[in-house]
Amino acid sequence: MTASIIYIIELLNNTFTNPEQVEKELGLAMLGILPLVDDRELTASIADQKSGLSEAYRSLRTPLQFSGAEGAPRSLLVTSPEPSEGKSTTSFKLCQDFAALGARVLLFDGDLRKPNLHRLFGLDNATGLSNLLTNTVRKDDLAGIFRTTKYPNVTVLTSGTIPPNPADLLSSQKMALILTNLGKRFDLVIIDASPVVGLSDGPILSRLAEGTLMVVSTNQVTRKSAKTALKRLRAAGANVVGVAMSKFA
Repeated sequence: MTASIIYIIELLNNTFTNPEQVEKELGLAMLGILPLVDDRELTASIADQKSGLSEAYRSLRTPLQFSGAEGAPRSLLVTSPEPSEGKSTTSFKLCQDFAALGARVLLFDGDLRKPNLHRLFGLDNATGLSNLLTNTVRKDDLAGIFRTTKYPNVTVLTSGTIPPNPADLLSSQKMALILTNLGKRFDLVIIDASPVVGLSDGPILSRLAEGTLMVVSTNQVTRKSAKTALKRLRAAGANVVGVAMSKFA
């Protein structure tokens, strides 16, 4: 009787409650489990290198170091099925953790709709990626777009002016050329992409990255949504290296 009740509850619950469900439903390797942190404590927890959250991100870094053909992928796209699942925080922490190993890391905001990285770094977002793609930045200002940060070995490229046609810009040949050139200048390029469901931006960028990490939230995103996101990424040609489960309590 108890087993039947548990089975029925499982059927009714259309979100993920544990890592085993994510691996089974999506068929992806679980690379990291990130604990739930109260929004009011998130900033402090991210900054504290001894916090459980920071420790979890360092643990996530380890399997990513071996997820490419020759170790870590040279370019890693971080996305999620839906908004507010923790992808930007994940991008923000991973760039610091890889840089701590001595890698020259560029983090760029590929979310040209609702960018967030500039806030995490405490930077303005007047010019950035979109301005590079639309040639609306003066040559004299080009170098200033790539900003050094207070974190050693970490450079950031913010999203820039929000354009009317993000998908067109991201699918342009210029975007592919920019990423290729950046790959020669940095040991690792991390791309914070927009959520996948309902938007084409993430899948478009995933084609250009060597590896894609999908962040899936606990008790939030539906299993159907996560499956749809994975299907869209793979249809675009993404190499999805695994999943990180966020907000796990």
